[in-house]
Order: sequence, then structure tokens, then C-alpha cells
Amino acid sequence: MCVSVLLFGCETWTLYRRHLRALEDYHIKSVQKILGLHWWNKVPHLEIRRRANVHCMEHLVMQRQLRWVGHVIRMQSNRLPRRVLYSELQQGQRAVGGQKKRFSDQLKATLRKCSIPPAQLETLAADREEWREVCDEGLAAFDISYDQEADARRARRHTVTSIPATGPRCHICGRVCASDFGLRSHLRCHRPSLTS
Repeated sequence: MCVSVLLFGCETWTLYRRHLRALEDYHIKSVQKILGLHWWNKVPHLEIRRRANVHCMEHLVMQRQLRWVGHVIRMQSNRLPRRVLYSELQQGQRAVGGQKKRFSDQLKATLRKCSIPPAQLETLAADREEWREVCDEGLAAFDISYDQEADARRARRHTVTSIPATGPRCHICGRVCASDFGLRSHLRCHRPSLTS
């Protein structure tokens, strides 16, 4: 219910990475509440989605957009949604500077992520069953790559990089401090052992 309300009308959205991140954050927080998890449990998003058996928000948005595009392509040529999908402006131009992302750009990116060739879009979408199978296969491949990228990002964050041992060294335990002030602060922890 919550996802349906959240993604109402998403078939025509043009999303940037920041929008997907905000949607995913809300989705993960909601699933955490349902599962009774808190941030201090330190459960990765991938594991949360696996436990709840749900997809990421990007998957859900792409699924709805692909289904909508297939539906519009199969419409008769005189229908308004189909005419808008294939239309181009005769006058006017896009703003100078950062160009706004168009729905066609969003659609091409979605097709690329799902490994669907844009040149075959109309022929594939003409048959409803074939289009559904192609979309399911593409979204399954997207899920695998999305999870692999998330695992790789998590592994990169958790790798310990060796810091070169430059700076003052404690004469008692050999710890390397970043500065002289840090060394003086560190030496305080050895005071009780020095007096005993």
C-alpha cells in the first residue's frame, strides 16, 4: 500500500540520482520498521531487502515505466499518450546551461540498464507477452548487477587502508600519533601504570 502511494504516477517521472536515493532511503526506513530493525543493528540494505523479499526502488520505478511504455506503444496512433510520446516541439529550445533530463533520456537509460536494445523497442513492445518476458529478464539482470555494485561499494568502504607511520611515536607502547598534541594526550593513558 505504501509503495503504491509513494510511486503513484511514477510511469512518467524523470528521475535523477538524488531522487532515487531519497526514495530508496524512505523505502529502507519503512522496511526496517516493519522488520523491527534499528540503525544500530548495522544490517546492510541488501540484507534488509533480502529479509523482506522486496526490490529496490529503482527496480520498482523501472518496472512501472517499462510496462507503461509498452502499453503506450501498443496504443492506436491517434491516442493522446502515444502522440505525446512520439511528438517533438516545433518551436522553443531548451535552457542554456544544465540541460533538463527528458523522458526520452530516462527511457534510454532504463533500456540500457535492462540490456534492452532501443532500436528494437517498438517490435518487442508490440507483443505483450514477449515484452513482459524481456522486461522481467532485463530487470532480473539489473537486480544482480545492482546487488553486486552494492556489495562492492560496501567492501570498498570497509577495507582498511594502511596509514604510513609518520609522526611522533609513544616510547612505552610504540603507538604512532598524528601530532605532538596527540602524543601528549596518549601518554595520559599510561600515567596510572607509571605510578604503580
